Amino acid sequence: MESPIDLGSYRRARKQVAYHRDELRALMNLYSRRVMTGEWRDYAIDFRPGFASFTMFKHTFDAPLYTIIKLRRRQGGLEWLVFKGNERVKRAGTLTDALSYFDRKLEVVS
Repeated sequence: MESPIDLGSYRRARKQVAYHRDELRALMNLYSRRVMTGEWRDYAIDFRPGFASFTMFKHTFDAPLYTIIKLRRRQGGLEWLVFKGNERVKRAGTLTDALSYFDRKLEVVS
């Protein structure tokens, strides 16, 4: 007969990364502002072992425009990454810092 498996230690080893309510609210606020301007039309949320991702699309069947990833570091703690397509454009320790990438830049109009 096989020895029993300690499910408690197994679950701790593969701890799922998820968005907290405030994080999800901040992501959805950004998404809804960009939907109102017509830039984005669809999003996807994905949960994998070690990270969670929030992806924005121009159209449902297009390639992702942006992906915001909440990543569990091997040393401990969390890290936020922003990708534009396949290119990493921002790395931050907090969601607020990661979302600062999307702040509108003022342009001079003559």
